[in-house]
Amino acid sequence: MHEYSLMERVLEAVLKDLKARGIHEAGRVKELSMRVGALELHSEESFIQAFQALTKGTLLEGAELKLEVFPADYDCKSCGHKGPCKDEGVDHHDPTPAAECPKCGKVALLSGGRGVEDLSLLVEESCSCHKKH
Repeated sequence: MHEYSLMERVLEAVLKDLKARGIHEAGRVKELSMRVGALELHSEESFIQAFQALTKGTLLEGAELKLEVFPADYDCKSCGHKGPCKDEGVDHHDPTPAAECPKCGKVALLSGGRGVEDLSLLVEESCSCHKKH
């Protein structure tokens, strides 16, 4: 359910922005792109399913979700190694996540890998040119 609550918050902000911009017709939003931290997700598939379920009947229904997941980074105090974490065995709920350092094998704290970044929409322009017969 974590993915659903995160997606609900994202969609609430996006829908508020669309209405403020005067976009009221369903189908105009073609794509929603975002980067999400790996520590925010248990499953990309669940996040995508949440998007599909929560956009039904909204201005975002039918839009494509383009999702990029960015990793947390090792910050090993023992050997100084820094670099992206593959996210195996990391507790997503831990406020100070840690994992085994791939260089020295000791416990390394992880940084980053949280939040939503680079949120963007692809919106089709509306045409107010209606033909009269």
